Amino acid sequence: MAATAPGKALLSAQGVSKSFGAQQVLQHLSLTIHENDRIGLIGRNGSGKSTLLRILAGLMEPDAGITTRAQGIRVALLEQHCSLSTEQTVGDALETATAGLRALLLQWREAHERLAHTPHGGQAYDALEQECHELEHRIESAQAWHLDTELKKISAELRLPPPRTSLVSLSGGELRRVDLAAKLLSHPDVLLLDEPTNHIDTESVAWIERFLEGYAGACILVTHDRYFLDRVTNRIVEISHGAMLSFPGNYERFLEYKATVEDVQARTESNRLALIKRELAWYRRGPKARGTKAKARITRLMETREKGPPPARKEFAFAIPEPERLGKDILEARLVTHGYGDRLLFRHFSLFMQKGMRVGVMGSNGCGKSTLLRVLMGRESPQSGDILIGPSTHFLYVDQVLADMDPEMRVLDFVSDGQRHVEVGRQRIHVPSYLESFLFDKSCAEMRLDRLSGGERRRVDLAKKLLRGGNFIVFDEPTNDLDLYTLRVLEETVECFDGCALIVSHDRYLLNRLCTHMLIFEESGTIVQITGNYDDYLLYCERRREEEKQSRAQQSRPARPAVPVKRPGLTYHEKQELAGIEQTILDAEEQVARLQEAINGPGFYGRDFTETQAVLQRLKEAEAEVARLYQRWEALETGR
Repeated sequence: MAATAPGKALLSAQGVSKSFGAQQVLQHLSLTIHENDRIGLIGRNGSGKSTLLRILAGLMEPDAGITTRAQGIRVALLEQHCSLSTEQTVGDALETATAGLRALLLQWREAHERLAHTPHGGQAYDALEQECHELEHRIESAQAWHLDTELKKISAELRLPPPRTSLVSLSGGELRRVDLAAKLLSHPDVLLLDEPTNHIDTESVAWIERFLEGYAGACILVTHDRYFLDRVTNRIVEISHGAMLSFPGNYERFLEYKATVEDVQARTESNRLALIKRELAWYRRGPKARGTKAKARITRLMETREKGPPPARKEFAFAIPEPERLGKDILEARLVTHGYGDRLLFRHFSLFMQKGMRVGVMGSNGCGKSTLLRVLMGRESPQSGDILIGPSTHFLYVDQVLADMDPEMRVLDFVSDGQRHVEVGRQRIHVPSYLESFLFDKSCAEMRLDRLSGGERRRVDLAKKLLRGGNFIVFDEPTNDLDLYTLRVLEETVECFDGCALIVSHDRYLLNRLCTHMLIFEESGTIVQITGNYDDYLLYCERRREEEKQSRAQQSRPARPAVPVKRPGLTYHEKQELAGIEQTILDAEEQVARLQEAINGPGFYGRDFTETQAVLQRLKEAEAEVARLYQRWEALETGR
């Protein structure tokens, strides 16, 4: 999204600091939000992103510094955990969110009614007219003229439960969507969104992108969705090592700028070390002169040494413990059908996993993605069909539910029941060192869980689950609450993983980078299988839309009236064609059968994408040829 000139300042934090106990989270940070700002706030887990949003929203007081707001502006914050009272219904929550705007509309109607009964020309009339203009401006700014229509639209786009549904009966993901809808409907002047894409399916994420692009107010986003950052933001703000770096543009441009900054820092540090080396050599020679210039040179040496290098970026990487290598037989699903009661989730689904396959799974919320994973792992029996799991296949399942954490428990107790060494297959793992590979200091093993941020708790939970090891990764929404850097390392780890993977995710960048195949849930229990990644799926959708468009165009054309044509009979060549057409049809049908056998054979979808698409295209052409031959046979028989 293109950067725009800053408008009026709406909200600002100046010199803000915040600590939790001895841990300094924010240190003298300043940020100003202007009209039309779409700010992407990024930083590692625990850097203080959520804390800064809470301070800006007025829900938390800083230890030092101030926050200021323009007069009359409204601020709304979507937190990572639902802030709605669960004692109400979905409809109640949405009505509460729009109550302020409905009161504004009522105020405008009452003002217009009073204006209609006030004589023209007096001071009272002028005051009422001015009040009406101001109310109209506020309603226009809040886009509140068609509130009921927008409520229905947002409810449909985010697939909210029915209005009478009690919030206490909803899942965490459903609560999250209701909370997001409430914040969007309130139309604040400044919208603060902390991980708005968590628990949201890909289609709804795309709609949120479009909504924010046309949003009249300012917005700050904390999100791990890199496509979202690229398409929505016009400014990136990074919190790193207690400092804040701001750059106009989207996430891609920020990465280019950051690389340039780090390159300059590296050259500056190299020059600093060279200067220290030269000045130390001069100083050790013991220069006799102690005049002004010599003293200034010594002072410069001391200042350069004390300045120190730029903060070091702590790198981390981890490997997934594998108890043993995968065998020849890994996982196969044969015509599997499953559902609950009258609701069918998927039917006649088949899958043959081969080594190296990384399969992404997509679909709307509640379509059955998590259920499919449980069925394929043998944790849930299908209604019909067979699941064959190889004898050496060990699933490493990472679900989307954050494990229950006793806030007073130590990190080491949570991850390994207090054991400093654990056995995974033939490997002996030192747990504190293992935690260090997840960007935790060694001292963090003894830290209480309530001292960690939401993202850090998610990372501890991931470390615990990955510690079990396995040769077949099964991830169910692994990216929720993780920072961008952790996501990149997780992707690199999966790329280097020697086994197989099934990945349910709404993160389009992750699906593009990791997946060799895609499973997409569609209506009526159909699961479409695509060889390739998310971009290949988009190409598939584009081709299918074009085919449907051509099909509708052909159906809409009026049929030409049949004109009877008298024929003298078949020509000599037509008689020859009729005599051999049955054999021609048999040959064409055998070609179709051979192609179908090749497609249904094991390993077909493990081939190169171009090769598989060419075979599928040949099958389509062969089937069309068989249909044409039958029509020709019928025409020749009719003309005899």
